[in-house]
Amino acid sequence: MILIDTNALIVLILGLINPNLVDSHPRTSIYVKQDFHDLLLRINDLDRLIVLPNVWTEVDNLLNDFRGNRKYRYVKTITEAIKASTEQYIESVKAIENSTFYDLGLTDSLLLEKAKSCTLLITSDSTLSDYAIANGISVYDMVKIRNEKIK
Repeated sequence: MILIDTNALIVLILGLINPNLVDSHPRTSIYVKQDFHDLLLRINDLDRLIVLPNVWTEVDNLLNDFRGNRKYRYVKTITEAIKASTEQYIESVKAIENSTFYDLGLTDSLLLEKAKSCTLLITSDSTLSDYAIANGISVYDMVKIRNEKIK
């Protein structure tokens, strides 16, 4: 199973709504359409995704300001993604008991904990990526990949 973090999931949701949104939306302006397509290829099928409730909440808080037809497309897309993926809850106390809480905060500490039992962590957070790699977790770091393409 593949665990995904907030910013990567935002790229995914925007791309599913309309790939042209990926490089024009303020939350994802460092990415291009190809980054969405590469992410989609990596995931292959939404039913392989694990999403923490914390991540869904952050995504909805950051994207739920569309209007008109885009609002309809957003609601339809996130509804389908929630239904297709697997949501797994981890108590917040697990995060605060971990030494990574100081550096990573609540959601990323929970992601790190859950990633230990997943085949892949998809993230765009360099600090989370570094911690995951240090813990032997396989990581698809979208920012690192984006930066390598720029070189």
